[in-house]
Amino acid sequence: MISPGSMISPAFFDSCAFDGGDFSEQEASNKIRDLFDKHRGIINILHSVQKEINYENTPPWVRKLAATYIGTLKVPLTLEEKSVLGDIETIIVGNGIRENRLADCRHVFEAQKHGRYFVTTDNGILKHSRAIKRRLSTLFIVKPTQFLEIVRDDVET
Repeated sequence: MISPGSMISPAFFDSCAFDGGDFSEQEASNKIRDLFDKHRGIINILHSVQKEINYENTPPWVRKLAATYIGTLKVPLTLEEKSVLGDIETIIVGNGIRENRLADCRHVFEAQKHGRYFVTTDNGILKHSRAIKRRLSTLFIVKPTQFLEIVRDDVET
């Protein structure tokens, strides 16, 4: 059984982790959700990701599925949290256009605040996962295929 105190839960899915990436990533995402349902694990939706899921171009099945998961709430940030978010923005945005990456930065920040894993197929986040891990030692940013292996190991032990 995957429990709320498990090393893998809660797990936060980026909106693209439900239906993005290549076929193997989509298949892994489906298997993860099946395992979590079977073993009563917890998949959560970050309030910042929920906004993306509600976009018109999001497939209806993703919106329906996401509605069944627990979500976080947006709350004011402390000074320390603002500093952490600023560090994440520096890593992810780099020399790019800040406004284009703010949502992704907030997803990563919220995932580290509430859990251990952020599952995504967004290469703009994945390519910075090592730098983010150095700054946020408790957060693992992984693809669905990587997370599936972690979930399987936890279920089998």
